[in-house]
Amino acid sequence: MKSNGGEFLKKRAKEFWERSKEDFEKSRFNLAVLDIEQSIQLWFKYLIFLKAGDFPKTHYFDVLIKQLSEIYNCSEILQFYQKHALEFRVLEDAYISTRYLPKEFSKEEVRKIMEFAEEVFKFFKKKINEEFV
Repeated sequence: MKSNGGEFLKKRAKEFWERSKEDFEKSRFNLAVLDIEQSIQLWFKYLIFLKAGDFPKTHYFDVLIKQLSEIYNCSEILQFYQKHALEFRVLEDAYISTRYLPKEFSKEEVRKIMEFAEEVFKFFKKKINEEFV
């Protein structure tokens, strides 16, 4: 896995992000949210891999954020998470609910989640100088 530098994580993150836009356009809102969650999760794992040479095998954002904050020595990452805990929780819940529960996301909910994801990507670009898209 180390031989490709974790580039597969970055590639998958971008593929999920692109697919979230396609799903949104086709009114597949639950799939769009799942794709957004996967995109952010894999992006975080990629960022961790860059510094640690490995990544945690979890989908919990609090664990991923804590590790990002530590390995990049940036308390602002943790503060960003705390400020947006509700949004991260919605994404975490979507990981399960979009697949196994009758929960339906609306177009407006997904639009707001997409805007939040873009904010996440911009924040990490600013803080650790790693561009997502």
